[in-house]
Amino acid sequence: MDLGKDPIPELIHKLAIPASIGFFFNTMFNVVDTFYAGKLSTLALAALTFSMTPFLGFLALGIGLGQASNALIGNEQGAGNMKEARLYAGQAASLGVIVSFIGIIVGWIMMEPLYRMKGAEGEFLIIALDYMLVLVLMVPALVLTYAFNGMLNSQGDTKSLRDSMIFGFFINLLLDPVLMFGWGPIQGQGVAGVAWATVIIQYGITMFMGRQVMRTRLAEEWELSLMLPRRSLQFNLLRQSVPASLNFFMISVGVYVILEAVTEFGEDAVAAYGIGTRIEQMILLLMIGLNISTLSITSYNFGARQYDRIREVYHRCLLYGVSMMLLGSLVLRFSAEFWFGIFPIALKWCFMGRIFCGSKPSSFRPTSSFFLVQRCCKALKNQSMHLF
Repeated sequence: MDLGKDPIPELIHKLAIPASIGFFFNTMFNVVDTFYAGKLSTLALAALTFSMTPFLGFLALGIGLGQASNALIGNEQGAGNMKEARLYAGQAASLGVIVSFIGIIVGWIMMEPLYRMKGAEGEFLIIALDYMLVLVLMVPALVLTYAFNGMLNSQGDTKSLRDSMIFGFFINLLLDPVLMFGWGPIQGQGVAGVAWATVIIQYGITMFMGRQVMRTRLAEEWELSLMLPRRSLQFNLLRQSVPASLNFFMISVGVYVILEAVTEFGEDAVAAYGIGTRIEQMILLLMIGLNISTLSITSYNFGARQYDRIREVYHRCLLYGVSMMLLGSLVLRFSAEFWFGIFPIALKWCFMGRIFCGSKPSSFRPTSSFFLVQRCCKALKNQSMHLF
């Protein structure tokens, strides 16, 4: 695959479809967790929903670094500077290690005060902490996975993450019930078992993604010294990643505000909101592939100074995105009742969840356009849209 020469429609097809499939299975991974947590109790299901805020905060670290890696490495490859591209890859890996361990420390210190601030108490607080204090161990793997994915995306590879997500989904189907309820000599861990399954699988995905990077041109002439922190290059990575991370982190703040209000109505309401957001994610993931293809193709061609190709990829992805969101809106509006019927929550909250899913589609089309503009600006090293 040549990001600088192959026809744009063909590149979008080859990049977007595997990426969307991969993130579909990532979402289904979360749906599996939600399903099995519901088998334990409504409290366990609500605990997973409560954990969305800190989890999205940790995810923001990985997404920001992944996008920065994709943009900067893609620019250097497009310009023909493979030595600089390799250096950025090494710096992204070392920055990921530093940032993720800071995230673990902050998570362990702040988790209980954050949950108490959100109104968790008693048995619900204990269950929520049992889950999240284990899940925090996943942060290094999560951040490095997204950093490696950015390196692979910059070379036109979206299949590696797809394959790892599919594998992780099927392993999770087996691990969740084993670690939650126990099997043979393995003692059941309850809701903490869901977290342990996620941690184990995420580290496996990280090792696979790292191996895939080592098979690319970025690993040619590889030296460990490339990972030694260099102030100017890490500053460039931070300048690209921090706005993207802050942008995504504000989503977690929004979830926190909503949960603050929903918690007043009890655990069933919290569980219903969590199910609704999972269903919404399944529709929005249609845009993820287009966002990744926009960033990857634009960053490479910006480095190669092929501006006509940048304009073409932007307009085509915008057209495809709006069309898919129209279709997704219809699917969500008419399938919400089926999805909510799978989970064991009170009937009135099942009804409210369907109303939530029915009202969401109106925001899909402007959201899809905004995210495409963001990815295009990031590839052009313009952070104004992220800060906006």
